[in-house]
Amino acid sequence: MAVSAINMFRLRPGVALAEFERFSAELDRPVCLAFDVVLSFDVFFVDDPGPGGADVIEVMTVTSWPGWQQLLAEAPELEPVLARFGELVDPDSITTILTRPSALPQEI
Repeated sequence: MAVSAINMFRLRPGVALAEFERFSAELDRPVCLAFDVVLSFDVFFVDDPGPGGADVIEVMTVTSWPGWQQLLAEAPELEPVLARFGELVDPDSITTILTRPSALPQEI
């Protein structure tokens, strides 16, 4: 069953949102989306995060969370992505919520 990981985090002090946006568009999303396990990867920027709030929200849907975790640990293609992510993002601010869609029919 597919799972969507909602990642919320702040950027490191001095990192401009535009810098993260370039990283996301040019490296992070293209490399991640090249793996079959990744079904979608969307990035949202928070306009008014408030004190301690997230600057960025990423929603990545994968066919298998354990499969994705294994790729993170083993795939050499992800090494530069993870290194750059670590330079841009405050690691203490990262929160991940794993979600699944409702099985109930949607009503309008």
